[in-house]
Amino acid sequence: MKKNSQIKVIALVIGIFAIEGMAVNIQAKEPENVKQAIAAKIKEVTTINVEAVEKTPIEGIYEIVANKGSIIFYYAPKSELIIFGEIYDKNKKSLTQEKRDQLQAQKLADIPLDKAIKIGTGKNKVIEFTDPDCPYCRQAAQYFKDKNVTKYVYLIPIIRLHPKAEEKAKYILAAEDKAKAYYEVMSGAKDKDDLSSQKISKDVNAIYQAQQSIGNTIGITGTPVFWINGKYVQGANIKMFDTLLIK
Repeated sequence: MKKNSQIKVIALVIGIFAIEGMAVNIQAKEPENVKQAIAAKIKEVTTINVEAVEKTPIEGIYEIVANKGSIIFYYAPKSELIIFGEIYDKNKKSLTQEKRDQLQAQKLADIPLDKAIKIGTGKNKVIEFTDPDCPYCRQAAQYFKDKNVTKYVYLIPIIRLHPKAEEKAKYILAAEDKAKAYYEVMSGAKDKDDLSSQKISKDVNAIYQAQQSIGNTIGITGTPVFWINGKYVQGANIKMFDTLLIK
């Protein structure tokens, strides 16, 4: 946040409960000039890139979607409060999570599978964004290795954390048997090898850059990230994997 701002930020632990009497649809339309004014006000005091502004079921509070759909928060223009938390309906359903699911479904439709590394032929479809040096990514790779899945893998090195991850990603992309190279790298077998001098073709560099562009377009800022049979999962959430995979 920028300094010298009158806007206060509130983080809600238990969330905001929408009462039935406030039955304004969370997707209710608001005049564009109002949306633009709210987005401009938030931009004055934050570095957040506001992408959508909509009414919520709570009078005077607006839903804000930002940073390529990765952030959802709320804003009360009258009191100039920014609110981080969940909005629940009377049935304890999180309207915030419902919006997250909608945003992730939209992202899924924008992922070109022809740019991925395809691994396996199983009945469960897994789209994976992973970093070859991320320990949680490696844990997930080991989990899926013997599962009935078809994986579409995008290699997204977080270079500031893992400076050698890019060369490992290119090693995988350059391999004739990419699935074998993927599991080789994810097992740690290449950790002591110097891959910095490997010769990388223009085609391999092109597919590497294409994968980075895809990750950037859909807002991947950390790994691992998955869509398992269409459902979004962030992190190596093994329990969630077990729930979503068709046996």
